[in-house]
Amino acid sequence: MQPEPTSGPGCPVFLTGMMGAGKSTLAPRLAARWRAEWVDLDVRVERVFGVSIPQLFGRGESAFRRLEKCALRSLLREPGVRGRTLVVATGGGLVIDPENRGEMAKAGVVVYLRVPAATLAERLVRSRALGNRPLLGDTLTGVKDRMNDLLTRRSALYATAAFTVDADGTSDECLARLLSTLQNRHP
Repeated sequence: MQPEPTSGPGCPVFLTGMMGAGKSTLAPRLAARWRAEWVDLDVRVERVFGVSIPQLFGRGESAFRRLEKCALRSLLREPGVRGRTLVVATGGGLVIDPENRGEMAKAGVVVYLRVPAATLAERLVRSRALGNRPLLGDTLTGVKDRMNDLLTRRSALYATAAFTVDADGTSDECLARLLSTLQNRHP
């Protein structure tokens, strides 16, 4: 038996975290529980600019980050976005830019899905999506090393989120922790 849907916070909820943290898996499930919409920001980037993420990264990471920022800003400028529940699965590196972090915090609730680097690497290798992940290697050892490096550099940025949720576990366990955290938040 499915649990009854709960109401969302009435503002956007931004799921942040490393690639492989479960943002794109948890966002539609969280949105379904709230009977809300969800947006995958990477998909939006591809749609708005008409080019795949790997192709955009081929132009350089800084060029990609500028386009990612434009996609976030265009989403936040849409009428009604800031005043309704909307779940946004962000790209793993969106938090690098302090303006992005500020815009998300001002518009809604930012949640960091925390997962250890070794688990992230295992998820990414298991998903067989390495070709679509421009910042990664192609072996488990290489991916683990890269995840450790990225996580070390980004941890403090992710920690600026309003909430941190342990996302190491099954998607059901992570969704339960995410819902509990958001339902118990203080206004």
